[in-house]
Amino acid sequence: MAIEPAPEPYAAPPVEGGVSAYLELLGGRDVRPRLFPLHDEVVIGRDRQDALASDQFICIPLHTISRRHARVRRRGDAWSVEDLHSSNGTFVNGARLQPGSWHVLGDGDELALASTQLVFRSLVAPGAASMPTVIRKSVDATQYVPAAGPRDAPRGELEKSVLKLHAMAQVSIALGAVTDRATLTEKIMNFIFDLFPLAERAFILLRQNERDPPVPVAARRRNGMVEDPRQARLSHTIVDEVLGRKRAILSVDTLADRHFAAQDSIVAQAIRSVMCAPLIVGEEVLGLIQVDSSSDPRAFQEADLELLTGVCAETAVALKNFQLYSDIERLLDGFVRASVQAIEERDPVTAGHSFRVAGYAERLATALDRAQDPDVRRIAFTREQLREIRYAALLHDFGKVGVREHVLRKEKKLHHADMRLLEQRFLYARACLERQAYHTLAQRHIDEGWSAATFRAEKESADARLAEEAARLDGFLATIRSANEPAISRSSTLPDLRDIVHYGCHDPDGHPLALLEDHEVAALSLAKGCLTADERRQIEEHVVDSYSFLVLIPWTRDLAGVPAIAHGHHEKLDGSGYPSGLRGPQISIQTRILTICDIYDALTAGDRPYKKAVPVEQALDLMHEECDAGHIDARLFQVFVDARAWMAP
Repeated sequence: MAIEPAPEPYAAPPVEGGVSAYLELLGGRDVRPRLFPLHDEVVIGRDRQDALASDQFICIPLHTISRRHARVRRRGDAWSVEDLHSSNGTFVNGARLQPGSWHVLGDGDELALASTQLVFRSLVAPGAASMPTVIRKSVDATQYVPAAGPRDAPRGELEKSVLKLHAMAQVSIALGAVTDRATLTEKIMNFIFDLFPLAERAFILLRQNERDPPVPVAARRRNGMVEDPRQARLSHTIVDEVLGRKRAILSVDTLADRHFAAQDSIVAQAIRSVMCAPLIVGEEVLGLIQVDSSSDPRAFQEADLELLTGVCAETAVALKNFQLYSDIERLLDGFVRASVQAIEERDPVTAGHSFRVAGYAERLATALDRAQDPDVRRIAFTREQLREIRYAALLHDFGKVGVREHVLRKEKKLHHADMRLLEQRFLYARACLERQAYHTLAQRHIDEGWSAATFRAEKESADARLAEEAARLDGFLATIRSANEPAISRSSTLPDLRDIVHYGCHDPDGHPLALLEDHEVAALSLAKGCLTADERRQIEEHVVDSYSFLVLIPWTRDLAGVPAIAHGHHEKLDGSGYPSGLRGPQISIQTRILTICDIYDALTAGDRPYKKAVPVEQALDLMHEECDAGHIDARLFQVFVDARAWMAP
């Protein structure tokens, strides 16, 4: 149910004399923003209370609000809130109130009545006194509170105060939605000229860090003309006082103010009225905002100075949030890069692959708006989406951390240890042949009583046969070493291993001795590459492992797609990829981009023990064949080629 600005009984009480605080109802899906001025005591509830006057009840007709939900009252200058045993509770700044207990409210406290959000705003701080009008005014910005009119001020002045405070609330809401500093300065400039109708110029100065002096980052005139902030001439006296003493200052008729009249920058620009307030968060001064007029000596009043100070307070919080967000972003980026480097160091041969793929992917993604295909040109990625693609590219092989190192770093069809074992087996076979031959020679010599000449002749004959078998075994071993080299393509001719498999040899106990085990024959018979079916399964599982690892990371909403993008980088448009066999529309544009970049780098990366690097032109030709086969996106690949995305700018 939405809260409408309906006629009575749901209308908010009118602003009357004596109002020193109000509740701001924040807008949402079911409600619209409202202001509720507070009198001495107000009850908040769902249904109208006939026993209470219209200015003593705030009606919020939502089913989550109790009939009599909470009560707000004033004692002196202090305001307190009490939960009236509501069903869904009353919360102040996230803490639930105990029914029947009073909680003192401070300016800006957030009240939650079930799902309804309100903000308490005070127009006067306890013990605050009204301030006299002066020509030059200095306000302690660290102790800023909104300006308050006297209790008996006319209704018009109170309404102006409420409107200005409402404007401050709108500033806060608007700044909370900003995600970068450039947009922040743009919004602040717009707010300044809206809040101060007589302002002619505005400047924003910021520090890079606490030790650096502030530098102008934005300068604009009311007519919209943007000035070069580096050419801005500002009074060092004003800047030093605002930053050094953390005080907001106002000078009316500046040229007559002895404190500023001698300043060259003031005289040169004919500044007649100026306000300047620091941007403070805690004890840190981030910079300042200056507003001035060269035509009206009384363009600004004390209330304007305090309003500017409030704007600066909101701006400083937003700037600090950007700074913290930037720090967190750098921390995440450093962690990701360190993780990728640690993983890639497990296989020095492919080191740098993920970083190169990330660079290719970013350049391809940013080149889509220059594509010849109009459908591709309509694809546009935001800054956050580009960051998401980069992280997915950096982490797409993260699952290789779980692949056994001897598989990950396999260079030939047989592992190094398996080849050494096979060579020892051949030496053992030769030893068995020699033992058998000499044992037979000795036994015949005994049985037949050979003469010395006959023995020598028989031994020479045996040695010749052994030499012949040794040469045959050496040939077999050479054939195995040749077969052990990875095949570049399936059309390569494989060595014939049949003679080796069927070679007859026995150990000393008379048992057959096979020169090749079945698994070795299978490995040496691979038509392409160096991985057996089981090893390839282990390698391919790195995609699933990558996804399993990445989904455990609590990604922000902007980066929530990283696991899914990385998960599909080995999928093919025709469904022949892995691990899920996805087809066309099931594969996102981001994943298709990653796939193209991953294949290109796999083809063109430096020489590896199991393959030679392919020249760029040949790699592009091979990828064209992949497009023709329906494996990768031909439109995106054309953009990759046209933009030469593999070349760093």
